[in-house]
Amino acid sequence: MKILVAYNSQSKSSENALELAKQHAIAFQGTLHVVTSAQRTKTEKDIPHVEEAEKALWEVEQQMNQAGITCHTHLLIRQLSRGEDVVTFAEENDIDEIIVGVEKKSRVGKFVMGSLAQYVILQASCPVVTIKSEATKPDIFLGSRSFM
Repeated sequence: MKILVAYNSQSKSSENALELAKQHAIAFQGTLHVVTSAQRTKTEKDIPHVEEAEKALWEVEQQMNQAGITCHTHLLIRQLSRGEDVVTFAEENDIDEIIVGVEKKSRVGKFVMGSLAQYVILQASCPVVTIKSEATKPDIFLGSRSFM
């Protein structure tokens, strides 16, 4: 099973999505594809952000490898929105499941920044699992987490 995680190291919901993906990879003997989407850099001042994203992805890959999970990380820098990047990557790589974190945004926030999760849910051709950013606690099903 190929599992894609839309990952942003600055987001609590992304960290929760990564943890859930780890559990799914173990339970279903899957391979993780951890994807961070960034807009194409236009100036040299954007380089530190790219380096930061690469470092965060490297750390995730090391963490998953230590847990015995096959993990591939991908930093996508294309002329697509983040949602389009995730869906396109999933289609190009025959992904079986996408896991994405969701966070509450205002209407203006959604209008200005868009909603990666909404786009992925509506456009992906494979199942999409969402997880909130709230604190989680252990659950008896597959050792997964449920909301308090």
